[in-house]
Amino acid sequence: MHSTGTLSRRTLLASLAALPLLGESGDGGGGVRFGVRSPFAKTALRERAQLVKNLGYDGIELGPEWLDQPIDSLRKALDGTGVAVSAIVGSLQLLNPDPTLRAEAIELDRLRLRMAKDLGADCVIEVPVFGPDRFTDISPVMSPKQVEDELLASGLKQLAAAAAENGITLLLEPLTRKETHYMNLQQHGASIIERTGSPRMGLLSDFYHMQMEEQDIAATLDRYGKYTRYVHLADGAKRTEPGSLPFDYRPGFHALKKWNYRGWLTVESGATDNPQAALRRALRYLKQQWAEA
Repeated sequence: MHSTGTLSRRTLLASLAALPLLGESGDGGGGVRFGVRSPFAKTALRERAQLVKNLGYDGIELGPEWLDQPIDSLRKALDGTGVAVSAIVGSLQLLNPDPTLRAEAIELDRLRLRMAKDLGADCVIEVPVFGPDRFTDISPVMSPKQVEDELLASGLKQLAAAAAENGITLLLEPLTRKETHYMNLQQHGASIIERTGSPRMGLLSDFYHMQMEEQDIAATLDRYGKYTRYVHLADGAKRTEPGSLPFDYRPGFHALKKWNYRGWLTVESGATDNPQAALRRALRYLKQQWAEA
């Protein structure tokens, strides 16, 4: 479900035409930084970082496809590009039904928290589980969701000290029901964060997933945006680059501004044409939307 409408293409083009070209004035970010997870052509990390910088973005998010490399290799690839690492992805296995694999996931997240620090990143991203429920229903003692809540809160509490020691925020990312049975709403993520009692736990507020799941994105962020530490951006059900629909991010951005949000606004989308052109348009659109929010 959608919480905001779309802009007419004529209105969008007229407003974009009034904007200065990138590089003609300040960054227009109002304290936030702009990053990219996708879209990219199939290129090396250094080429991606150089593209991001040339387009005017501030950082790049590293997914699991990069994180088995030695950290020195990652540093070498990024050295001299002027691009920061915004975040890296965690184990994605904190709710594996196998207790041995859950324990291994916690240890991997400890390593990822240290890796994030070494790379200069701000956050480690955790999706608790993908796909359908795989836990045994032990109702009326506990529902599968209650079991998962308990296990997730316990795992995060075990990671709180490592997050604090490394100065890294561990993020929970709610997803659409197409991707997970478990955590679909910002409210659910906030409730787990509250249980940990750690200031190093936060929400990843993904506008794609929120467009699919939240009744009203602005109202949701008005209430739970105090937990938002990172943002993903894409337009509509097809998850295309920001500005392609175009989706109106301003109500949600306005809610985040009320909480003095100063984190990353990161594109994680497909591309309606080639990635470079899509990312160029997306940055201009997002800067305008943030400025107007």
